[in-house]
Amino acid sequence: MNKTKDEIISMLIEHSRIIYSVISDMGVYYSTWATDYESNKDALDKKKSKMQLREEDADDIKIQLIQNYAEAGAQGLGNYVALSLQMDNVINYPLEFVDMLPKIKLDSGKDKEIIKRYEKLINKTINMADVLKSTIKSLRDNPDIVFKNTTAIHEIENEVDTIYRQFLEYLYSNDQLDMRKLLRIRDSIVLLEQLCDRIHNIADQIRILLYQ
Repeated sequence: MNKTKDEIISMLIEHSRIIYSVISDMGVYYSTWATDYESNKDALDKKKSKMQLREEDADDIKIQLIQNYAEAGAQGLGNYVALSLQMDNVINYPLEFVDMLPKIKLDSGKDKEIIKRYEKLINKTINMADVLKSTIKSLRDNPDIVFKNTTAIHEIENEVDTIYRQFLEYLYSNDQLDMRKLLRIRDSIVLLEQLCDRIHNIADQIRILLYQ
């Protein structure tokens, strides 16, 4: 592997770790929020601040890649730099999701089914991010694992689509839900579904890299 490619992949690996960290923190934020938002506001603010700082770290990696490897396209490595730009877009979704949650008021008694469906969707999202991290780590020297993992991401994304559609159907068929609450929950799970779509798109881009 040439030196430039190795350096770019090292930065992509660190970028993928940040993505996983932010998405994992999103899951912790959700769990804490669902347990008792009012009692945990300070802890949630700190968690959100940590996520924002990690976003800045990811931005720094993206900028370094663009500045340091502008010639990568001429070396046939332009898709590796493009991959970083795709990965950078992923972090916006968990940040928007945690921004939206405080506007949604759930009752842990009456809304148990909604909480359970959120958890199912978030757990699949974290799983996808974990597989993505492993995939990019394997870009250096294990194409078989890369192919296997990108296939797994595709399969998880199909599961996410099913969970998402079932969640929507539950919301729309629940005549006890206030319309404003329903719309906010819907908008929040749209963000999760879009986040998973972005990870799936990254997996497709990685498959292209396998055959460069």
